[in-house]
Amino acid sequence: MFAPEPACGTKAPQLPKRPEKKLPLIVTAIEEEFEAISRFVSGGERQRAGEAARGILLGGRIRSTTILLAMTGDGPARAAASVSLLLGEFPVSFLVGAGAAGALHPSLGVGEIVVATRVVDEAVAASGPVPAPGAALLARAEALGARPAAFVQAARPLCSSKEKKALAERFGLARAGAGPAVVDMESSAWARAAGSRGVSYVMLRAVSDTFEEDLPAFLSSCLSPEGSVDRGAVARRLVLHPAALPKLLRTRRRVREGAEALGRFLERLLPEMI
Repeated sequence: MFAPEPACGTKAPQLPKRPEKKLPLIVTAIEEEFEAISRFVSGGERQRAGEAARGILLGGRIRSTTILLAMTGDGPARAAASVSLLLGEFPVSFLVGAGAAGALHPSLGVGEIVVATRVVDEAVAASGPVPAPGAALLARAEALGARPAAFVQAARPLCSSKEKKALAERFGLARAGAGPAVVDMESSAWARAAGSRGVSYVMLRAVSDTFEEDLPAFLSSCLSPEGSVDRGAVARRLVLHPAALPKLLRTRRRVREGAEALGRFLERLLPEMI
């Protein structure tokens, strides 16, 4: 399933042996998230996944806990395919989804870490409810300071406050007392893949854009046929809309900083869950 990723000017590393015991699997969607969290991983070897998954896998330790860290790719299709392949290849004790999210509630600030109390999917064709997060994992994340929130998986980036409000209203998250909520493009896919294998999960996100903030409107039209953000298409649109660059760079910086905060959070969470 996996082939080594050659390092520039060095011999490609040998793939590590399949672990004999179950390990936590941490999954991220995009490179910025993966690279930030990977800085908290020691003693590992990086591998590039095959064409079906198009991700990266890193085995190592976060503090004293041996883990697997993977980049699945963004969007529901790639997220589901990668996690399904990983769970079929490796023995996994529990899954942690980690990355950035947009706020669907005005009380959430940039960089705030939230944990999913439930995960829903905006896709009409989604088959049945999303499996619930693991109760023990959720409780421990809350005890360490993650704010409980509903997670909504969208099929495309939500680029305006108006779109965020409409999605929140659709799932009853805009009414008084509904509590915080966030939107991303992978959590439901990860959760369904874990549930299909009987693997418990917890979803953690750091807020990268607030409820009131807008992203460049063209992002929602820069999707590949499989539903991931096409960065080449984004670059081409920036040529026509250069004023959007500062906003995109700001969001990218926030994604990285949020992922670093998640890495520090995992340093505290993982030892408690083993």
